[in-house]
Amino acid sequence: MIRKIAISMLIGAVLLAGEGLPVLTLPRLAQEGYFPSPSMQEENSVHFSYASWYYDTDYSSINAYFDHYHIGFQGLISGNIEIRGDVPQTEPVGTTAYYNTVFFAGRNWVLNSSFSVKTTLKFVTERLYYASSWGGAADLEAVYAFQSPFRLLCGVENIGMMSPLLNQNTQLPTRYYLGADGRFNAFIVSLKAGTGNDGALFYRLGAAYVHPLFDVHYSFDRLQGVHHVGADLKWNKIRIGYGQYFHQRGLGYPMMFSIGLCF
Repeated sequence: MIRKIAISMLIGAVLLAGEGLPVLTLPRLAQEGYFPSPSMQEENSVHFSYASWYYDTDYSSINAYFDHYHIGFQGLISGNIEIRGDVPQTEPVGTTAYYNTVFFAGRNWVLNSSFSVKTTLKFVTERLYYASSWGGAADLEAVYAFQSPFRLLCGVENIGMMSPLLNQNTQLPTRYYLGADGRFNAFIVSLKAGTGNDGALFYRLGAAYVHPLFDVHYSFDRLQGVHHVGADLKWNKIRIGYGQYFHQRGLGYPMMFSIGLCF
């Protein structure tokens, strides 16, 4: 029976994020979506985000930044996965759910006026029916800022390993990439491109307009085939964000909301 469920969940993972452990590929902030590069100026803040993702899937995240440290949580619950038994049944004998979570913490190391390194460690879990798995992953990104408004990026995301889910390890969505961004007055453009464990090429691109009262973002993730448009309002220390996602494969148009407090 678990094999049938695992196959269903594999199909669901493809629909949700294009690969396993979808929580590691989902955006953390509604307004930024899949924007390729890190913020040029991170505020001390706490943000909570929520989205009703594809196919009865609830996704939420909590992100906190303080000085050069960051810590947070991402959680995904996909319900109503049908159980049809070892022998296929016309009607399901029940339903189960898939859980995927990650706790992360890290630091941005500013080495000099031009060079910085960002590190993140992650504890990842997933559960399907009675089978569960856990593992660890890490991100490493180096940023070099020129005297001009351009920056170069290079790094790796989600490098690590998982314990078996029943009898097979779920592959982490690892990315090796190069990137660049630039700021022109109130406009930011960004690009990131690289490859994954399977050798598939990917790229993300984004553009943003930054204003004292609001920000507007556009981003696109080629591997997952998702366009994103988002914006946030700035009122004193409060940030309210919204993101709309458009899947090229016609899987739906989920919305995401964020609320944050700066200090």
